[in-house]
Amino acid sequence: MTQQDETSQSAATDESVPSRPSPYLDAGESVPQAYLAPPQPGKPTYGSPPGYRPGLRPGGSGQQPYTQPGYGQQPGSGQQGYGRPGSRRASGTQARRDPALAAPWERLAASILDWIIIFAISVVAFWSPLLRVWRELQTITSNFQASSSPAAQAALNSILSNPANEHALLYWVVGIFGIALAYFWVQHAAWGATIGKRALGMRVVQASDQSPIGIRAAGIRAVAFLVGPAIAWLLASPVAVLGGALWAADAGVSLIDPRAQCLHDKLAGTIVIRQRWLNRQQRSASPW
Repeated sequence: MTQQDETSQSAATDESVPSRPSPYLDAGESVPQAYLAPPQPGKPTYGSPPGYRPGLRPGGSGQQPYTQPGYGQQPGSGQQGYGRPGSRRASGTQARRDPALAAPWERLAASILDWIIIFAISVVAFWSPLLRVWRELQTITSNFQASSSPAAQAALNSILSNPANEHALLYWVVGIFGIALAYFWVQHAAWGATIGKRALGMRVVQASDQSPIGIRAAGIRAVAFLVGPAIAWLLASPVAVLGGALWAADAGVSLIDPRAQCLHDKLAGTIVIRQRWLNRQQRSASPW
């Protein structure tokens, strides 16, 4: 067979093979036969794009799962995935509170102990007028069998409405808050803790650097702490109700605050920490 006959036979064979559509050209167009190559084992044919596999990056063998930045990143990648320790958003819940901070129940227990001491000091300071009022009340309970009877209630009202007794009780309540102001101010400024806080192992420090608080911060803290209860005890309703609400809000905000700060802590720029944690920090910083 001559070379011309071979060329004619090859052209006839190419014309009999239908053209294949190409995914890289517009609809209806096809790849010219001159660009088609015979299929080879292990390699895709031209015009047939590789199959799509969800979740895999293109690249043939050794494909890696695709992850979006910021989700499930490994340590050192520069980004932090949700749910990892130390993340501010851990599965939609608030991060764990610093264990160095005093718990709200510890602060409540210390406050109760402090108020017991303040009340005892005020009773001793106003012992004489309080004893007189107490003896008059004891007379009513001994003369009337039922303290809830109308006669007993009338006698009780007459004692409480007596100007001398009213002044004695008013001075006593005012004295309680005067003693409390000096009690909290002096002890926090001098030692960073009251008797109740020392009994529970706590200390008040600056929120910025955990340094001891000064006289100014201790004074702001004491005044802000006593405003609510003073309004609730000394003023009449409905102002007294507002004072009670302020008192409750001051203590309740520590339950949701990340640093367990009450309102008076935020105004003074202080936090309450556990003394054992502070001692541990001091030992670690000591060169000996």
